Amino acid sequence: MATIAANPPAELPFYALREMLAGYIRNICDAHNVLLAAQNPGEALQALLFLAPFQRRAAQQKLQLIAEALTATFIGNPSGPRNQQKQDMLDSLALEAARVWVRARKSAPWKTVQPLACFNQGEISHGKGGELRGPNNNFNCKKSERCAAAGWLFDNEILLDKLIEALHPNNLDPVASKKTENQSRRRALKDIKKEGPQRFDKGRCRAIGDAYFAAMCPQDASLLSTNVSDFEPLCTALKKKLLKPK
Repeated sequence: MATIAANPPAELPFYALREMLAGYIRNICDAHNVLLAAQNPGEALQALLFLAPFQRRAAQQKLQLIAEALTATFIGNPSGPRNQQKQDMLDSLALEAARVWVRARKSAPWKTVQPLACFNQGEISHGKGGELRGPNNNFNCKKSERCAAAGWLFDNEILLDKLIEALHPNNLDPVASKKTENQSRRRALKDIKKEGPQRFDKGRCRAIGDAYFAAMCPQDASLLSTNVSDFEPLCTALKKKLLKPK
């Protein structure tokens, strides 16, 4: 926030909210729902440990969220009954999901730009069984709309080609060239170029990630991110300024 305040005006693309909803907020809700279905916190933690390898990164965050809720509950009510401790944890996770989502969308020292027709912008809600659900019962994009982020990139063919080339293994350092995120991002960009936004699988929208932010950052602006290693080759290829918050 200090860096944003020191570099006005600031803009936040709707894609950032879409990533937050499909990523961190969904992980909070998933952790809540796993705990809700479990007999106790231990069973919930055990269930998360056995998630498939491709879900490992998300599982680690969900494990951390439950562990933090458990720690806070024991500090606040160390001798309380187990059913009450579980409920306290559920309340804590539900409150965190709502708090983060409301704060992300409220008035802030930036202007939200680049709206996406495919983006679900509703509220986090409870289902009949008490589970947390995303806007319109979905954490993903609207099925009836094409991927708007893919559309932005497809309409800028020269820029899209530069992003694909920047992520070629020969143009990355040895560590970056082996990163799964860079490999999947390049495949997604190539699919957009080949198939177009209408046929692009919206389930892979998050793979575009950093490439979208680099592409859509105005030429006379600076892209703000702590993830310098992933953004640097993209911003360099597009001659965009990259700024790391202090």
